[in-house]
Amino acid sequence: MKKIQAIILIGILMFSASGIFGTVQSEQNDITISNSNSSEKTCDYEVFMRTDDHSSYGYFVMHEPLYIDDSYVFDSSKHTIQITPDEFSWKDFEGEDWTTPAKSQGNCGSCWDFAAIGALESIVKIREENPDLSIDLSEQYVLSCLPAAANNYGQGCLGGTPYGAFYYMMNTSAEGNYANGAIPESCFPYQASHDVPCSEKCENWEDLLVPILNCSESYLGFDSLENRAIIKSLIYENGPIAAAMNVSQDFVNFWNINHDPNDYFPDPHAPWGDRLNHIIVILGWKNDSMIPNGGYWICKNSWGTDWGYDGFFNIEYGALFTGFYISTVDYDPESNNLPPTIPTIDGPNEGSPGNVYIYTLTSEDPDGDDFVYYYVDWGDDTNSGWFGPFNSGEEATINHTWSNRGKYVVKAKAKDTYDAESDWGELTVNIPRSRFFNSYFLKFLQSHPIIFSLLQKILGL
Repeated sequence: MKKIQAIILIGILMFSASGIFGTVQSEQNDITISNSNSSEKTCDYEVFMRTDDHSSYGYFVMHEPLYIDDSYVFDSSKHTIQITPDEFSWKDFEGEDWTTPAKSQGNCGSCWDFAAIGALESIVKIREENPDLSIDLSEQYVLSCLPAAANNYGQGCLGGTPYGAFYYMMNTSAEGNYANGAIPESCFPYQASHDVPCSEKCENWEDLLVPILNCSESYLGFDSLENRAIIKSLIYENGPIAAAMNVSQDFVNFWNINHDPNDYFPDPHAPWGDRLNHIIVILGWKNDSMIPNGGYWICKNSWGTDWGYDGFFNIEYGALFTGFYISTVDYDPESNNLPPTIPTIDGPNEGSPGNVYIYTLTSEDPDGDDFVYYYVDWGDDTNSGWFGPFNSGEEATINHTWSNRGKYVVKAKAKDTYDAESDWGELTVNIPRSRFFNSYFLKFLQSHPIIFSLLQKILGL
């Protein structure tokens, strides 16, 4: 009887497990795909599971991929082909990194959104001619405020295209939130959900918009020498582009294990399955005659920095249909006034009450033609008010005295002549208790602990 009960129990557990994990087999790529559970406010997502250490961590791609047929192939002759070097990367151009750090899309199929924002961030740095420009734009704004950008209206976690993101960011109708541009991450932090209301963005979001000049998309078709030349020309002349691929489990596993920027994922010659399930940023390439297809693309993903090399990866030309679909964006630096950089605060981080301490502030205006003003909050219910102007990058000196002991967080921000304000820079300053005892008296008290204890209580030490 116990054996029968055990068999029944095992059967129930196996049936339940199959319902929980919902594993299905892909006919196109002979890979295992796991779909997460859905609830009333979430959807099914296509998830590739990490298998190197049997972890349950998932890498999400689009549940609603781009389904392709021959009619989608774009006439590539409309693209201009330039002469390009054998090796190029915006991650190391003229000794500078013009990309932004890889982010994590979390448990949401918003790779298309991250690729669009990632490409745009780099384009802004390139057009502003400032590789040190700190720019972090909001993916959540696209998910929450531009519902038409998704493949399924308002369901951006199911999938979309970077062109859709660009197009509706430019759109000044109701579908584009009546404004052209992206907003900073700090104004609308990412929450990996398309159900977050647009009203959760910061109140002054319209003052923070980074406008888009134009955008495009192309379905180039299968890998060819001509298509590679088109992609290289676009990247070399303009900057990183968003591109589609069809992710496989082997690809996921490869970059879980390999983290060398000189490695590349080889072409598995997977059969075409009429779909592209993931969007990434292509930012460079390397030609290599020792590689069967002649080289590899240098790319940026949105699965966090533990995957690949700091979230970036290389993939052989033509592998997993990378570059079948591409999308570009442009930005006009003359159309936008960027705020100054977050001020650096240099000076003592500890001291005593009643003493005067001197601090220097430094901030740069990305546009290079504005004066900079500063505002300091000393953390003791006093502030400097706005003071200046100073030239961009010029050190500003200011002093302060704290009257009481304590730990103070000094905050400083900068603005330009058009009142565009930076985020806060911070410095923690400790003003410890005054030293009441000299060393000789302290030794005496340490040898008379009862007296020392009484004095501590009386003086509040």
